[in-house]
Amino acid sequence: MGCQPDLPSSTVGPADAKAPSQILQNFEMQDIHSGVIAMKLKSIEGRMFDQSHIADVEKPLVTFYKQGKVSSVMNAPQGRVYMQTHAVDAWGGVTVVNADSTTLTTDKLSYDPQRQKIISKDAVRVEKPDSVTDGIGLEADPDLTHIKMGHEKVRMTPNAH
Repeated sequence: MGCQPDLPSSTVGPADAKAPSQILQNFEMQDIHSGVIAMKLKSIEGRMFDQSHIADVEKPLVTFYKQGKVSSVMNAPQGRVYMQTHAVDAWGGVTVVNADSTTLTTDKLSYDPQRQKIISKDAVRVEKPDSVTDGIGLEADPDLTHIKMGHEKVRMTPNAH
């Protein structure tokens, strides 16, 4: 038992190879730790695959919370929710914006609810009011306060006004 769950190979294959067991409009899911909400996912449509315990979601909007308050919001064109763990994968151009307007963009991103971390192995960009950081791979708190990035290149940006 490690910190990061290994996904069984049966959940990694294309879910759309079989018809979904349910299609839910206005799909919603919450992840609650010790009675406090950590994450809420909303989607215009969720395609449930009961056998593999996943739901493929269209245009997922994920709101992350820290101590009961909104800390950041993630948008993506496509996503997948693992119903037993509440882990989320998102792809197709993912954006996370925190309360200070720090913006993370990447093609693919995962949320690990056990560790309460967002993770990417792809090229990532973090834009802050005073800098832009590009890198490969990322592990961060959902509120983007603690970010570990590989192959970082930071450019300071002069104040716009």
